[in-house]
Amino acid sequence: MSDRNDDRSEATANPSVVFGEPGAGAGAFQRSRASTLSVADLVARLRTAIEAADLWVLHEIDPQMLLRRGGYAISPARQILFFHPRLMVRLLAADPAALLEAPLKFAVFERPDGGVEVRWIDPAAAFARYGDPGLAELGAELAAVSDAIATAALEG
Repeated sequence: MSDRNDDRSEATANPSVVFGEPGAGAGAFQRSRASTLSVADLVARLRTAIEAADLWVLHEIDPQMLLRRGGYAISPARQILFFHPRLMVRLLAADPAALLEAPLKFAVFERPDGGVEVRWIDPAAAFARYGDPGLAELGAELAAVSDAIATAALEG
């Protein structure tokens, strides 16, 4: 219980969180695009583009709301989790250890300068780590699909 009270005290002492800069290594395993859309508008467009790509939106996480419950304030941010059962079957048949790579996720957040950014893990890089040709092929497909979804959402 004392840990919980300590967390609340810290949150009260530091209520506003400023997003840092992405690490230099992120470019090796993440993709990102900037946008002039609001977080809400970009999330709506991503949801539409995901569904148009015949994938399922599985869940949306609101980090802004979650941190607010903990006493912190952050700029708008959302995470969209997506995948499809047909892809899960391929993944599990190739290597069930790769289950940790699914579902895929887009993170959308407002930067300190007011711009909006969408980021996602590069599935080609993530799946290639397993050394399985089937997973490498699936990763390459998912990388292309993720890029197409982001492009469709941004160009709307």
